Amino acid sequence: MEQKNFISPPLIIPDSEKEIPNFLKTLPKSPGVYKFLDQYNTPLYIGKAKLLNQRIRSYFQTSSKSKKIEKLIEEAEFVELSITSTELESLLLEQFLIKEFKPKFNVQFKDDKGYPWIKIDKYKKYPSAKSFLGKKQENGKFYGPFPNSYAVRDALKVVQKTFKLRNCSDSSFRSRKRPCLQYEIGRCSAPCVGLINMDDYKQEVESAELLLEGKSNKLIDEFYELMDKYSLNKDYERAAIYRDRISSIRDIQRSQSITGFKEQRDAIYVHAKSGISKIGVTHVNEGWVTGHQNYLEVEDLFEEDVLEKFILQNYFLIKDCPPYLVISRKLKNKDFIEESLSKHHSKRIKIITRPSKKDKGLLEICKSNTEYSLGNKINKKTLSNKLKNLESLLDMRNPIETIESYDISHHAGEYAVGACVVYSEKGRLKDQSRLYNIDKKNSGNDIASMMELIDRRFNKQSLNKVPSLIIIDGGKTHLEFTLKKFKQLDIQDVKIISISKGARRKAAFDLIHLDNGKSLGISPGSPEHSLIQIIRDETHRLAISRQKKKRSNSSFISSLDSLEGIGRVRKKSLLRYFGSVKQLKRASVNDITNVKGIGKELAISIFTNLHK
Repeated sequence: MEQKNFISPPLIIPDSEKEIPNFLKTLPKSPGVYKFLDQYNTPLYIGKAKLLNQRIRSYFQTSSKSKKIEKLIEEAEFVELSITSTELESLLLEQFLIKEFKPKFNVQFKDDKGYPWIKIDKYKKYPSAKSFLGKKQENGKFYGPFPNSYAVRDALKVVQKTFKLRNCSDSSFRSRKRPCLQYEIGRCSAPCVGLINMDDYKQEVESAELLLEGKSNKLIDEFYELMDKYSLNKDYERAAIYRDRISSIRDIQRSQSITGFKEQRDAIYVHAKSGISKIGVTHVNEGWVTGHQNYLEVEDLFEEDVLEKFILQNYFLIKDCPPYLVISRKLKNKDFIEESLSKHHSKRIKIITRPSKKDKGLLEICKSNTEYSLGNKINKKTLSNKLKNLESLLDMRNPIETIESYDISHHAGEYAVGACVVYSEKGRLKDQSRLYNIDKKNSGNDIASMMELIDRRFNKQSLNKVPSLIIIDGGKTHLEFTLKKFKQLDIQDVKIISISKGARRKAAFDLIHLDNGKSLGISPGSPEHSLIQIIRDETHRLAISRQKKKRSNSSFISSLDSLEGIGRVRKKSLLRYFGSVKQLKRASVNDITNVKGIGKELAISIFTNLHK
């Protein structure tokens, strides 16, 4: 952007406070950018202002000075001004200069590195699709980033199962004489031995790209055309291939789509803890979540609004800003930022600060991804210190070697599952986790289920070593019964506590119950309290995931033929849209209403009948 700016020579900041008022009177009443410089003319802080004189004056007002502003003024020797024609020009110039100089007093949002991508070697004869971690190069196309390696693995599994793209190395590809195991299990079309021609393989690559770009609806339309084409030609085997692909993509849409969003949008969530802010951005394109990124702001300085600063830094520097940015809080300069972004990107950009129900769902996804990467992992480097603090808190005579945590999960009294998770100073010991299918006679009774779990865990066959500490998910009553059970089993030298959800099931109101009858409220800054919560939450996650899987496997008995009021035409439409009865059963009411000829009431009826 062409800018006509006037840059003044550096102004010396007076040492004497008496001279400051005269110094401030010399500053211009115009928009622009200011730089605080140290004795070596190195930028310490860069900011923009609608009125330079008023903004710089605020740094010298003793009534509003924070310690960090005092530190800046203490180190600053000069102020350099760049006068611009408009506030928008000052905003763009500010972002350019911050990126160039990276002043130490400015908020610096660093991309949280380590996110995996999917890389397709587009420029090779037979491109492969692989997980990629590192600096992106120009010899391929990259899709993502994904929140974690599990998300990449799942996406690649779908790509390879649906489009049968190879994932082998180039050397292995060149040396193959017969198809590999990937071909045998239906995840590769074996281009290495000529079982698919180049044009057909490239078509599969292009289809995979459409899916990874979030253009699944366009892809499904193409598959419908091909399915109908092969059906008319009585090539039912080929038609069945595209029917199955439609079913697979509907499965992806069910698990990842944000129903109802047609236009591209980003959801932005801020998670602040102990002076560190992590901002997560979840990208949505054509109703499909296409990626998530996190940005770290290491130290919260004297910026008024970290979220506002992030939007200015991030969306002025990227090439393509989505038309909608979804946040959950008010922005002081919302109108100005919207106008500035719209002018800069030559299209209307709207910041949604009052999210609808659908937008709130998207923000929840963004929140989960952001908090998962920041707060739900135990730092192994500091775990030993937390364990020592926990020993002191619980007044334990012996050091903690292992912690076991128990939880019960059931659905309306059925499909009860018990989970045991084990931790040591190395972190979670995944190979020692245990799952228990609870007997039907105890299912629905949490205390009886917990006693069964303890009986089975500490019987002679499974008893290897007693843990140092046991954490029970439950209240005082659960703890009392557990203590009695251990007394009956004659197991000593083990500390047992329980943790229960507090008011409104908020983590901040959790209660820790001790074996001496006392209860402790959660202290937000306590690392040992946080450790207990993290272990409890991980146990709950394991129990509920197994319970849901158990319930799903037991309850799948319905078919379209059992639905009342659904004729041949509608059955055909439902099967055509979802690809299979299995996918229809997984669909929500909103998903079902997307089928032509199915209204809301009928969708509710179908959903209810399928989930009886």
